[in-house]
Amino acid sequence: AVGVASQAFGSISRVKLFSTPNAKSDAMLERNQIPVVLEGLGGGNFKIVVPRDTAVVSGDRVLSAELNGALVAIVEEINLDSTDSFKEVLAKSPANIFELRYLLIIP
Repeated sequence: AVGVASQAFGSISRVKLFSTPNAKSDAMLERNQIPVVLEGLGGGNFKIVVPRDTAVVSGDRVLSAELNGALVAIVEEINLDSTDSFKEVLAKSPANIFELRYLLIIP
């Protein structure tokens, strides 16, 4: 899943990508079933902020809470400052949005 159709015009549709900068989507870290907010950073990249003691590692899957658990991102990097109560999780879309030629639109 890369986004949702936001407009339709005859034979053309416009899709708002989940990774659009500042776009927020409800999601879930699959490892521990924790609900999170996936914030778009652009270019198929995302940021998630979780409490510092949340178990998350590179390669973990992030599933959509809105699209029946569809895979929307994979954890790439975890940033944690020793003084922060939260850690920043950076994730990337499993699909390279710059190389997509076709999209399947599910009603």
